Amino acid sequence: MSNLSLSNDQHLPTNPSVTDRINKKDEKECRYEQLFSPYHPSKSYVLYFINSLTTEAELKMLCNVIKGATDFIFDTESDIRSYTPALIQVLIVQEDPEPSLVLLIETTHLPDISSNRFREIQNLFYHLFRIGTNLYSWGPLVDELERFQIYQLFSISIPSNVFNVQRIFTGWFNEHINMKPDDNNNTTDYDDSIVINAPQFDPELFLPPTMMNHLKIINNQLWSLQDAIAYIFYQYLSKRETLRSWAIGLDKRLPSRDKNYSLNYRKRLIKYASYDCLSLMEIILFMYENYLSNHPVNDLHIQSLGEYFSYLNTKFITSSSLVKTRQVYEILIDDESEDSMTVHDLNERHPISFEHQTSYDVNPNQQTLEQDFDIYQQQQEIEFYVPHDQHLTTDQYVNDHESYSEPNSPQELNHYHQQNDYYQAVEIDHHVQENNLIVISNSLRKPKSKRKRSRVAQQRRNHQSNIRRRRHRYKFEVIRPLNTTITHVKQILHSYAVPYINVNPVQSTLYIDLRSKDLQDYFEQLLPMDLFL
Repeated sequence: MSNLSLSNDQHLPTNPSVTDRINKKDEKECRYEQLFSPYHPSKSYVLYFINSLTTEAELKMLCNVIKGATDFIFDTESDIRSYTPALIQVLIVQEDPEPSLVLLIETTHLPDISSNRFREIQNLFYHLFRIGTNLYSWGPLVDELERFQIYQLFSISIPSNVFNVQRIFTGWFNEHINMKPDDNNNTTDYDDSIVINAPQFDPELFLPPTMMNHLKIINNQLWSLQDAIAYIFYQYLSKRETLRSWAIGLDKRLPSRDKNYSLNYRKRLIKYASYDCLSLMEIILFMYENYLSNHPVNDLHIQSLGEYFSYLNTKFITSSSLVKTRQVYEILIDDESEDSMTVHDLNERHPISFEHQTSYDVNPNQQTLEQDFDIYQQQQEIEFYVPHDQHLTTDQYVNDHESYSEPNSPQELNHYHQQNDYYQAVEIDHHVQENNLIVISNSLRKPKSKRKRSRVAQQRRNHQSNIRRRRHRYKFEVIRPLNTTITHVKQILHSYAVPYINVNPVQSTLYIDLRSKDLQDYFEQLLPMDLFL
Protein backbone atom coordinates (compact mmCIF):
# COMPACT_ATOMS: atom_id res chain seq x y z
CA MET A 1 0.00 0.00 0.00
CA SER A 2 1.38 3.34 -0.95
CA ASN A 3 0.97 6.30 1.35
CA LEU A 4 -1.20 9.16 0.21
CA SER A 5 0.62 12.37 -0.52
CA LEU A 6 -0.59 15.59 1.00
CA SER A 7 -2.21 17.99 -1.42
CA ASN A 8 -0.74 21.41 -2.05
CA ASP A 9 -3.32 23.08 0.20
CA GLN A 10 -2.58 20.97 3.27
CA HIS A 11 -0.05 22.01 5.88
CA LEU A 12 2.67 19.47 6.55
CA PRO A 13 2.36 18.66 10.27
CA THR A 14 5.42 18.85 12.48
CA ASN A 15 3.87 17.14 15.50
CA PRO A 16 4.86 13.43 15.41
CA SER A 17 1.54 12.33 16.91
CA VAL A 18 -0.38 14.27 14.24
CA THR A 19 1.82 12.78 11.51
CA ASP A 20 1.21 9.31 12.89
CA ARG A 21 -2.55 9.92 12.93
CA ILE A 22 -2.49 11.12 9.31
CA ASN A 23 -0.49 8.07 8.25
CA LYS A 24 -2.99 5.77 9.92
CA LYS A 25 -5.87 7.51 8.16
CA ASP A 26 -4.05 7.12 4.84
CA GLU A 27 -3.53 3.42 5.48
CA LYS A 28 -7.21 3.03 6.30
CA GLU A 29 -8.22 4.83 3.10
CA CYS A 30 -6.02 2.49 1.06
CA ARG A 31 -7.33 -0.59 2.87
CA TYR A 32 -10.99 0.33 2.36
CA GLU A 33 -10.32 1.28 -1.25
CA GLN A 34 -8.77 -2.13 -1.81
CA LEU A 35 -11.58 -4.06 -0.12
CA PHE A 36 -14.72 -2.27 -1.32
CA SER A 37 -16.21 -0.74 -4.40
CA PRO A 38 -16.51 3.07 -4.26
CA TYR A 39 -19.64 4.49 -2.67
CA HIS A 40 -22.26 5.57 -5.19
CA PRO A 41 -25.65 7.03 -4.24
CA SER A 42 -28.54 4.64 -4.82
CA LYS A 43 -30.99 7.53 -5.25
CA SER A 44 -30.88 10.29 -7.86
CA TYR A 45 -30.22 13.85 -6.73
CA VAL A 46 -30.12 17.38 -8.12
CA LEU A 47 -27.38 19.82 -7.11
CA TYR A 48 -27.96 23.55 -6.47
CA PHE A 49 -25.32 26.18 -5.69
CA ILE A 50 -26.44 28.96 -3.35
CA ASN A 51 -24.17 31.96 -3.84
CA SER A 52 -24.09 35.45 -5.34
CA LEU A 53 -25.19 34.07 -8.75
CA THR A 54 -28.37 32.38 -7.51
CA THR A 55 -31.48 34.17 -8.79
CA GLU A 56 -34.50 35.18 -6.73
CA ALA A 57 -36.68 32.84 -8.79
CA GLU A 58 -34.45 29.87 -7.94
CA LEU A 59 -34.45 30.78 -4.26
CA LYS A 60 -38.24 31.09 -4.14
CA MET A 61 -38.63 27.74 -5.91
CA LEU A 62 -36.32 26.06 -3.38
CA CYS A 63 -38.18 27.76 -0.53
CA ASN A 64 -41.45 26.23 -1.74
CA VAL A 65 -39.84 22.78 -1.84
CA ILE A 66 -38.53 23.24 1.71
CA LYS A 67 -41.99 24.25 2.92
CA GLY A 68 -43.37 20.94 1.68
CA ALA A 69 -40.63 18.81 3.27
CA THR A 70 -39.89 17.93 6.90
CA ASP A 71 -36.57 16.02 6.86
CA PHE A 72 -33.25 17.72 6.11
CA ILE A 73 -29.66 16.50 6.35
CA PHE A 74 -26.87 18.95 7.22
CA ASP A 75 -23.11 19.07 7.02
CA THR A 76 -20.55 21.90 7.10
CA GLU A 77 -16.99 22.52 5.91
CA SER A 78 -14.34 25.07 6.88
CA ASP A 79 -11.34 26.24 4.88
CA ILE A 80 -8.09 24.52 5.85
CA ARG A 81 -5.96 27.63 5.35
CA SER A 82 -8.01 30.41 6.93
CA TYR A 83 -10.29 28.22 9.10
CA THR A 84 -13.16 30.29 7.70
CA PRO A 85 -16.61 28.61 7.81
CA ALA A 86 -17.05 28.18 4.06
CA LEU A 87 -19.81 25.72 3.16
CA ILE A 88 -23.17 24.51 4.47
CA GLN A 89 -24.56 21.41 2.79
CA VAL A 90 -28.31 20.80 3.03
CA LEU A 91 -30.02 17.72 1.59
CA ILE A 92 -33.81 17.91 1.21
CA VAL A 93 -35.24 14.40 1.66
CA GLN A 94 -38.11 13.74 -0.75
CA GLU A 95 -40.20 10.64 -1.28
CA ASP A 96 -39.69 8.48 -4.36
CA PRO A 97 -39.71 9.00 -7.26
CA GLU A 98 -38.73 12.62 -6.59
CA PRO A 99 -34.94 13.14 -6.52
CA SER A 100 -33.21 14.50 -3.45
CA LEU A 101 -32.07 18.11 -3.62
CA VAL A 102 -28.55 18.95 -2.44
CA LEU A 103 -27.88 22.62 -1.66
CA LEU A 104 -24.26 23.80 -1.46
CA ILE A 105 -24.42 27.17 0.31
CA GLU A 106 -21.09 28.96 -0.26
CA THR A 107 -21.02 31.36 2.66
CA THR A 108 -17.86 33.15 1.49
CA HIS A 109 -19.52 34.03 -1.85
CA LEU A 110 -22.95 35.31 -0.79
CA PRO A 111 -24.79 38.28 -2.34
CA ASP A 112 -24.72 41.66 -0.63
CA ILE A 113 -26.38 41.59 2.79
CA SER A 114 -28.76 44.41 1.79
CA SER A 115 -29.97 42.66 -1.38
CA ASN A 116 -33.28 40.87 -1.90
CA ARG A 117 -31.43 37.67 -2.76
CA PHE A 118 -29.70 37.67 0.62
CA ARG A 119 -33.08 38.04 2.34
CA GLU A 120 -34.38 35.10 0.27
CA ILE A 121 -31.47 32.98 1.51
CA GLN A 122 -32.35 34.01 5.07
CA ASN A 123 -35.91 32.93 4.27
CA LEU A 124 -34.62 29.48 3.24
CA PHE A 125 -33.07 29.00 6.68
CA TYR A 126 -36.19 30.33 8.38
CA HIS A 127 -38.25 27.53 6.82
CA LEU A 128 -35.51 24.91 7.30
CA PHE A 129 -35.45 25.68 11.04
CA ARG A 130 -39.20 26.04 11.55
CA ILE A 131 -41.06 24.14 14.27
CA GLY A 132 -41.76 20.55 13.24
CA THR A 133 -38.84 19.97 10.88
CA ASN A 134 -36.26 17.24 11.54
CA LEU A 135 -32.57 18.07 11.11
CA TYR A 136 -30.08 15.19 10.88
CA SER A 137 -26.29 15.40 11.05
CA TRP A 138 -23.30 13.16 11.74
CA GLY A 139 -22.10 15.05 14.80
CA PRO A 140 -23.35 18.00 16.89
CA LEU A 141 -25.11 20.21 14.34
CA VAL A 142 -25.75 23.24 16.56
CA ASP A 143 -22.05 23.45 17.46
CA GLU A 144 -21.14 23.38 13.77
CA LEU A 145 -23.70 26.03 12.82
CA GLU A 146 -22.58 28.43 15.55
CA ARG A 147 -19.46 29.24 13.53
CA PHE A 148 -21.66 30.44 10.65
CA GLN A 149 -23.51 33.07 12.69
CA ILE A 150 -21.04 35.67 11.44
CA TYR A 151 -22.92 35.63 8.11
CA GLN A 152 -26.28 36.62 9.72
CA LEU A 153 -28.19 33.95 7.82
CA PHE A 154 -30.10 32.52 10.78
CA SER A 155 -30.55 32.58 14.53
CA ILE A 156 -28.83 29.78 16.41
CA SER A 157 -31.99 29.32 18.52
CA ILE A 158 -33.39 26.44 16.44
CA PRO A 159 -36.88 25.13 17.34
CA SER A 160 -36.55 22.10 15.01
CA ASN A 161 -35.92 18.52 16.13
CA VAL A 162 -32.14 18.07 15.89
CA PHE A 163 -30.72 14.52 15.75
CA ASN A 164 -27.05 13.62 16.14
CA VAL A 165 -27.19 10.45 14.04
CA GLN A 166 -23.61 9.53 14.96
CA ARG A 167 -24.52 9.03 18.62
CA ILE A 168 -27.83 7.34 17.79
CA PHE A 169 -26.17 4.99 15.28
CA THR A 170 -23.64 3.76 17.84
CA GLY A 171 -26.40 2.53 20.16
CA TRP A 172 -28.58 1.31 17.29
CA PHE A 173 -25.80 -0.77 15.69
CA ASN A 174 -24.96 -2.47 18.99
CA GLU A 175 -28.60 -3.51 19.35
CA HIS A 176 -28.95 -4.41 15.66
CA ILE A 177 -25.83 -6.59 15.51
CA ASN A 178 -26.92 -8.54 18.60
CA MET A 179 -30.56 -8.91 17.56
CA LYS A 180 -31.73 -12.54 17.47
CA PRO A 181 -35.05 -13.27 15.73
CA ASP A 182 -37.55 -15.58 17.37
CA ASP A 183 -37.52 -18.59 15.05
CA ASN A 184 -40.75 -20.01 16.41
CA ASN A 185 -43.01 -16.99 16.27
CA ASN A 186 -41.35 -14.61 13.82
CA THR A 187 -41.84 -15.05 10.10
CA THR A 188 -40.11 -11.83 9.10
CA ASP A 189 -37.62 -12.13 6.26
CA TYR A 190 -34.16 -11.19 7.56
CA ASP A 191 -32.35 -11.59 4.24
CA ASP A 192 -31.38 -7.91 4.33
CA SER A 193 -29.75 -8.22 7.75
CA ILE A 194 -26.12 -7.21 7.75
CA VAL A 195 -25.45 -9.93 10.32
CA ILE A 196 -26.47 -12.64 7.85
CA ASN A 197 -25.10 -11.18 4.65
CA ALA A 198 -21.78 -9.99 6.03
CA PRO A 199 -19.02 -10.97 3.56
CA GLN A 200 -15.99 -12.86 4.77
CA PHE A 201 -12.89 -10.67 4.91
CA ASP A 202 -9.42 -11.18 6.26
CA PRO A 203 -9.83 -10.11 9.93
CA GLU A 204 -6.40 -8.47 9.83
CA LEU A 205 -7.70 -6.11 7.13
CA PHE A 206 -11.33 -5.75 8.13
CA LEU A 207 -12.76 -6.80 11.48
CA PRO A 208 -16.08 -8.70 11.43
CA PRO A 209 -19.09 -6.56 12.43
CA THR A 210 -19.41 -8.16 15.87
CA MET A 211 -15.73 -7.53 16.67
CA MET A 212 -15.83 -3.96 15.37
CA ASN A 213 -18.94 -3.27 17.44
CA HIS A 214 -17.25 -4.85 20.47
CA LEU A 215 -14.23 -2.61 20.00
CA LYS A 216 -16.33 0.56 19.67
CA ILE A 217 -18.39 -0.22 22.77
CA ILE A 218 -15.60 -1.19 25.15
CA ASN A 219 -13.61 1.91 24.19
CA ASN A 220 -16.68 4.19 24.29
CA GLN A 221 -16.01 5.25 20.69
CA LEU A 222 -18.46 6.73 18.21
CA TRP A 223 -18.66 5.38 14.68
CA SER A 224 -17.22 7.40 11.82
CA LEU A 225 -19.43 7.90 8.77
CA GLN A 226 -16.86 6.05 6.68
CA ASP A 227 -16.93 3.00 8.98
CA ALA A 228 -20.73 3.03 9.08
CA ILE A 229 -20.96 2.95 5.27
CA ALA A 230 -18.36 0.17 5.14
CA TYR A 231 -20.15 -2.03 7.68
CA ILE A 232 -23.71 -1.38 6.49
CA PHE A 233 -23.32 -1.26 2.70
CA TYR A 234 -19.77 -2.63 2.22
CA GLN A 235 -18.80 0.40 0.15
CA TYR A 236 -15.85 2.76 0.39
CA LEU A 237 -16.74 6.37 1.20
CA SER A 238 -13.62 8.42 0.57
CA LYS A 239 -12.66 10.97 3.24
CA ARG A 240 -9.53 12.19 1.47
CA GLU A 241 -11.04 15.60 0.76
CA THR A 242 -11.91 16.43 4.37
CA LEU A 243 -9.22 19.06 4.91
CA ARG A 244 -9.26 21.22 1.81
CA SER A 245 -9.61 24.82 0.58
CA TRP A 246 -13.39 25.09 0.75
CA ALA A 247 -13.52 28.89 0.32
CA ILE A 248 -12.23 28.90 -3.28
CA GLY A 249 -15.67 29.07 -4.89
CA LEU A 250 -16.97 25.66 -5.98
CA ASP A 251 -19.29 27.07 -8.60
CA LYS A 252 -17.14 27.47 -11.73
CA ARG A 253 -19.34 30.39 -12.87
CA LEU A 254 -18.38 32.59 -9.91
CA PRO A 255 -16.32 35.63 -10.91
CA SER A 256 -14.96 35.73 -7.33
CA ARG A 257 -13.67 32.14 -7.47
CA ASP A 258 -9.99 31.41 -6.84
CA LYS A 259 -8.61 30.72 -10.33
CA ASN A 260 -5.52 28.96 -8.96
CA TYR A 261 -7.56 25.79 -8.52
CA SER A 262 -8.51 23.52 -11.39
CA LEU A 263 -11.96 22.44 -12.47
CA ASN A 264 -11.09 18.85 -11.59
CA TYR A 265 -10.21 19.91 -8.03
CA ARG A 266 -13.57 21.66 -7.69
CA LYS A 267 -15.38 18.57 -8.98
CA ARG A 268 -13.72 16.44 -6.31
CA LEU A 269 -14.81 18.80 -3.55
CA ILE A 270 -18.37 19.01 -4.91
CA LYS A 271 -18.60 15.22 -5.05
CA TYR A 272 -17.23 14.86 -1.52
CA ALA A 273 -19.63 17.48 -0.10
CA SER A 274 -22.63 15.89 -1.82
CA TYR A 275 -21.74 12.30 -0.93
CA ASP A 276 -21.37 13.13 2.76
CA CYS A 277 -25.06 14.10 2.88
CA LEU A 278 -26.28 11.39 0.49
CA SER A 279 -24.50 8.60 2.37
CA LEU A 280 -25.95 9.81 5.67
CA MET A 281 -29.42 9.80 4.11
CA GLU A 282 -28.93 6.17 3.06
CA ILE A 283 -27.93 5.16 6.60
CA ILE A 284 -30.97 6.96 8.04
CA LEU A 285 -33.35 5.31 5.57
CA PHE A 286 -31.72 1.91 6.12
CA MET A 287 -32.29 2.18 9.87
CA TYR A 288 -35.91 3.25 9.39
CA GLU A 289 -36.74 0.62 6.76
CA ASN A 290 -35.09 -2.06 8.88
CA TYR A 291 -37.35 -1.04 11.76
CA LEU A 292 -40.47 -1.16 9.58
CA SER A 293 -39.60 -4.59 8.16
CA ASN A 294 -39.02 -6.04 11.63
CA HIS A 295 -42.13 -4.47 13.19
CA PRO A 296 -45.11 -5.28 10.94
CA VAL A 297 -47.39 -4.50 13.88
CA ASN A 298 -46.29 -1.08 15.10
CA ASP A 299 -47.02 -0.94 18.83
CA LEU A 300 -45.25 2.41 19.10
CA HIS A 301 -47.44 4.06 16.43
CA ILE A 302 -44.37 5.43 14.63
CA GLN A 303 -45.64 6.91 11.38
CA SER A 304 -42.68 8.88 10.05
CA LEU A 305 -38.90 9.08 9.86
CA GLY A 306 -38.82 11.92 12.39
CA GLU A 307 -40.94 10.00 14.90
CA TYR A 308 -38.65 6.99 14.60
CA PHE A 309 -35.53 9.04 15.29
CA SER A 310 -37.26 10.79 18.19
CA TYR A 311 -37.85 7.31 19.61
CA LEU A 312 -34.18 6.31 19.03
CA ASN A 313 -32.98 9.59 20.51
CA THR A 314 -34.94 8.92 23.70
CA LYS A 315 -33.82 5.30 23.79
CA PHE A 316 -30.08 5.69 23.20
CA ILE A 317 -29.23 9.26 24.21
CA THR A 318 -31.75 10.92 26.54
CA SER A 319 -31.96 7.94 28.90
CA SER A 320 -28.26 7.05 28.76
CA SER A 321 -27.24 9.68 31.33
CA LEU A 322 -29.77 8.28 33.82
CA VAL A 323 -28.60 4.72 33.23
CA LYS A 324 -24.95 5.65 33.68
CA THR A 325 -25.68 7.61 36.86
CA ARG A 326 -27.43 4.60 38.34
CA GLN A 327 -24.58 2.28 37.37
CA VAL A 328 -21.97 4.60 38.87
CA TYR A 329 -23.94 4.53 42.13
CA GLU A 330 -24.09 0.73 42.02
CA ILE A 331 -20.34 0.52 41.46
CA LEU A 332 -19.59 2.91 44.30
CA ILE A 333 -21.59 0.90 46.83
CA ASP A 334 -20.39 -2.50 45.65
CA ASP A 335 -18.36 -4.35 48.29
CA GLU A 336 -14.99 -5.84 47.45
CA SER A 337 -15.41 -9.44 46.45
CA GLU A 338 -13.26 -12.23 47.80
CA ASP A 339 -11.95 -13.30 44.41
CA SER A 340 -8.68 -15.17 44.30
CA MET A 341 -5.51 -13.19 43.73
CA THR A 342 -2.89 -13.40 41.00
CA VAL A 343 0.47 -11.70 41.60
CA HIS A 344 3.43 -11.51 39.21
CA ASP A 345 6.91 -11.82 40.67
CA LEU A 346 10.14 -12.00 38.77
CA ASN A 347 10.83 -15.66 39.56
CA GLU A 348 7.37 -16.91 40.41
CA ARG A 349 4.27 -17.34 38.29
CA HIS A 350 0.96 -18.03 39.98
CA PRO A 351 -1.87 -19.91 38.24
CA ILE A 352 -4.71 -17.75 36.91
CA SER A 353 -8.13 -18.34 38.38
CA PHE A 354 -11.19 -18.00 36.14
CA GLU A 355 -13.74 -18.92 38.76
CA HIS A 356 -15.40 -15.52 38.66
CA GLN A 357 -15.92 -14.54 35.02
CA THR A 358 -18.01 -11.65 33.86
CA SER A 359 -21.05 -12.28 31.69
CA TYR A 360 -19.73 -10.09 28.90
CA ASP A 361 -19.95 -11.40 25.38
CA VAL A 362 -20.57 -10.23 21.84
CA ASN A 363 -22.46 -13.41 21.00
CA PRO A 364 -26.08 -12.53 20.17
CA ASN A 365 -27.23 -15.77 21.79
CA GLN A 366 -26.32 -14.45 25.20
CA GLN A 367 -27.59 -11.45 27.12
CA THR A 368 -27.07 -8.00 25.65
CA LEU A 369 -23.79 -6.23 26.25
CA GLU A 370 -25.14 -2.82 27.07
CA GLN A 371 -25.16 -3.15 30.85
CA ASP A 372 -21.74 -4.78 31.08
CA PHE A 373 -20.22 -2.27 28.65
CA ASP A 374 -21.59 0.70 30.59
CA ILE A 375 -20.41 -0.70 33.92
CA TYR A 376 -16.98 -1.34 32.42
CA GLN A 377 -16.82 2.20 31.08
CA GLN A 378 -17.85 3.70 34.42
CA GLN A 379 -15.25 1.64 36.25
CA GLN A 380 -12.69 2.95 33.81
CA GLU A 381 -13.85 6.51 34.46
CA ILE A 382 -13.68 6.06 38.23
CA GLU A 383 -10.43 4.14 38.48
CA PHE A 384 -8.31 4.81 35.43
CA TYR A 385 -9.75 7.86 33.68
CA VAL A 386 -7.34 9.89 31.56
CA PRO A 387 -8.69 12.82 29.50
CA HIS A 388 -8.51 12.34 25.73
CA ASP A 389 -6.35 15.37 25.28
CA GLN A 390 -3.55 14.30 27.58
CA HIS A 391 -1.42 11.20 27.92
CA LEU A 392 0.37 9.84 30.94
CA THR A 393 4.10 9.68 30.68
CA THR A 394 5.77 6.38 31.33
CA ASP A 395 6.81 7.48 34.81
CA GLN A 396 3.33 8.70 35.68
CA TYR A 397 1.75 5.53 34.45
CA VAL A 398 4.14 3.39 36.45
CA ASN A 399 3.39 5.41 39.56
CA ASP A 400 -0.36 5.07 39.05
CA HIS A 401 -0.68 1.45 37.98
CA GLU A 402 2.50 -0.53 38.28
CA SER A 403 4.60 0.64 41.18
CA TYR A 404 3.87 -1.70 44.09
CA SER A 405 7.43 -2.14 45.27
CA GLU A 406 8.23 -2.29 48.94
CA PRO A 407 9.14 1.05 50.63
CA ASN A 408 12.79 1.25 51.42
CA SER A 409 13.55 4.55 53.13
CA PRO A 410 12.26 5.49 56.61
CA GLN A 411 10.54 8.52 55.07
CA GLU A 412 8.64 6.29 52.63
CA LEU A 413 7.68 3.92 55.43
CA ASN A 414 6.42 6.75 57.62
CA HIS A 415 4.41 8.31 54.76
CA TYR A 416 2.87 4.98 53.86
CA HIS A 417 2.06 4.25 57.52
CA GLN A 418 0.35 7.66 57.91
CA GLN A 419 -1.80 7.00 54.85
CA ASN A 420 -2.94 3.65 56.22
CA ASP A 421 -3.79 5.19 59.58
CA TYR A 422 -5.87 7.83 57.85
CA TYR A 423 -7.86 5.24 55.90
CA GLN A 424 -8.46 3.30 59.10
CA ALA A 425 -9.92 6.46 60.67
CA VAL A 426 -12.56 6.79 57.95
CA GLU A 427 -15.01 3.90 57.86
CA ILE A 428 -18.04 3.37 55.64
CA ASP A 429 -21.16 1.94 57.23
CA HIS A 430 -23.44 -0.06 54.95
CA HIS A 431 -27.07 -0.18 56.09
CA VAL A 432 -29.48 -2.54 54.37
CA GLN A 433 -32.96 -1.05 54.28
CA GLU A 434 -36.28 -2.91 54.05
CA ASN A 435 -36.35 -2.40 50.29
CA ASN A 436 -32.92 -4.06 50.03
CA LEU A 437 -31.25 -0.86 48.76
CA ILE A 438 -27.76 -0.26 50.12
CA VAL A 439 -27.19 3.23 51.45
CA ILE A 440 -23.77 4.69 52.16
CA SER A 441 -23.22 6.81 55.22
CA ASN A 442 -19.74 8.14 55.92
CA SER A 443 -18.97 8.58 59.56
CA LEU A 444 -15.69 9.88 60.84
CA ARG A 445 -14.76 7.93 63.90
CA LYS A 446 -12.28 8.92 66.47
CA PRO A 447 -8.82 8.02 65.22
CA LYS A 448 -7.15 5.24 67.10
CA SER A 449 -4.04 6.09 69.01
CA LYS A 450 -0.91 5.51 66.94
CA ARG A 451 1.38 2.72 67.90
CA LYS A 452 5.00 2.62 66.93
CA ARG A 453 5.92 -0.42 64.90
CA SER A 454 9.28 -1.90 64.26
CA ARG A 455 10.76 -1.62 60.77
CA VAL A 456 10.08 -5.31 60.12
CA ALA A 457 6.45 -4.97 61.26
CA GLN A 458 5.96 -1.94 59.04
CA GLN A 459 7.39 -3.76 56.03
CA ARG A 460 5.20 -6.79 56.72
CA ARG A 461 2.13 -4.58 57.05
CA ASN A 462 2.94 -2.73 53.81
CA HIS A 463 3.54 -5.99 51.98
CA GLN A 464 0.13 -7.29 53.06
CA SER A 465 -1.46 -4.02 51.95
CA ASN A 466 0.21 -4.33 48.54
CA ILE A 467 -1.14 -7.86 48.16
CA ARG A 468 -4.66 -6.68 48.94
CA ARG A 469 -4.40 -3.96 46.32
CA ARG A 470 -3.43 -6.53 43.72
CA ARG A 471 -6.55 -8.55 44.43
CA HIS A 472 -8.13 -8.17 41.00
CA ARG A 473 -5.01 -7.83 38.89
CA TYR A 474 -3.89 -10.22 36.15
CA LYS A 475 -6.85 -12.57 36.40
CA PHE A 476 -7.49 -12.05 32.69
CA GLU A 477 -4.22 -11.57 30.89
CA VAL A 478 -2.71 -11.82 27.44
CA ILE A 479 0.90 -13.00 27.35
CA ARG A 480 3.32 -12.10 24.55
CA PRO A 481 7.10 -12.36 24.05
CA LEU A 482 8.81 -9.03 24.61
CA ASN A 483 11.84 -7.35 23.06
CA THR A 484 11.10 -3.63 23.23
CA THR A 485 10.63 -0.81 25.72
CA ILE A 486 7.54 -0.37 27.88
CA THR A 487 6.93 3.02 26.23
CA HIS A 488 6.78 1.37 22.81
CA VAL A 489 4.55 -1.35 24.23
CA LYS A 490 2.01 1.21 25.40
CA GLN A 491 2.11 2.99 22.06
CA ILE A 492 1.33 -0.30 20.30
CA LEU A 493 -1.49 -1.10 22.72
CA HIS A 494 -3.02 2.34 22.18
CA SER A 495 -2.84 1.87 18.41
CA TYR A 496 -4.78 -1.41 18.79
CA ALA A 497 -7.25 0.29 21.19
CA VAL A 498 -6.52 -2.25 23.93
CA PRO A 499 -8.29 -1.15 27.17
CA TYR A 500 -5.60 -2.61 29.40
CA ILE A 501 -5.55 -2.09 33.16
CA ASN A 502 -1.86 -2.87 33.70
CA VAL A 503 1.12 -4.10 31.74
CA ASN A 504 3.96 -5.98 33.39
CA PRO A 505 7.25 -6.88 31.66
CA VAL A 506 8.95 -9.84 33.34
CA GLN A 507 12.32 -10.45 31.68
CA SER A 508 11.42 -11.25 28.04
CA THR A 509 7.69 -11.78 28.63
CA LEU A 510 4.90 -9.20 28.64
CA TYR A 511 1.73 -9.65 30.70
CA ILE A 512 -1.27 -7.51 29.69
CA ASP A 513 -3.98 -7.23 32.34
CA LEU A 514 -7.57 -6.93 31.05
CA ARG A 515 -10.96 -6.45 32.65
CA SER A 516 -12.78 -9.65 31.67
CA LYS A 517 -12.45 -13.10 30.17
CA ASP A 518 -14.17 -11.95 26.99
CA LEU A 519 -11.68 -9.14 26.49
CA GLN A 520 -8.91 -11.63 27.08
CA ASP A 521 -10.27 -13.99 24.41
CA TYR A 522 -10.87 -11.14 21.98
CA PHE A 523 -7.39 -9.60 22.18
CA GLU A 524 -5.74 -13.02 22.35
CA GLN A 525 -6.92 -13.44 18.77
CA LEU A 526 -6.36 -9.85 17.67
CA LEU A 527 -2.77 -9.24 18.87
CA PRO A 528 -0.09 -11.08 16.80
CA MET A 529 2.42 -13.14 18.77
CA ASP A 530 5.38 -11.17 17.38
CA LEU A 531 3.80 -7.76 17.97
CA PHE A 532 6.31 -6.69 20.65
CA LEU A 533 9.47 -8.23 19.16
